[in-house]
Amino acid sequence: EILARITAIRRRASEDVAYTEIGAMRIFMDGRDPEIDGQPLPLPRRERRILEYLASNRGRRATKTQVFNAIYGIFDEEVEENVVESHISKLRKKLREKLGTDPIDSKRFLG
Repeated sequence: EILARITAIRRRASEDVAYTEIGAMRIFMDGRDPEIDGQPLPLPRRERRILEYLASNRGRRATKTQVFNAIYGIFDEEVEENVVESHISKLRKKLREKLGTDPIDSKRFLG
């Protein structure tokens, strides 16, 4: 219940901004596929949610655990935390193909 309330508060606070622009990317926070140079980039649900999470926390490092908890929830025991690495790897590959660069910056042991 607490997580649902936090999500609702964050959603109401960010209703003014329906999307985040990062370079040529437009990342929508309402579940729509992101756009690159005005063209939609179809992504699976988990990859899209990871991209939304990273965009909403832009400028801050996020650990694998933080991303996992935001995407799967803290009470999901059936899914291993390492699945986040796979999703981010696939997401980075798709973004690299479209943008020519990797917009996700990561540092080992930092996030």
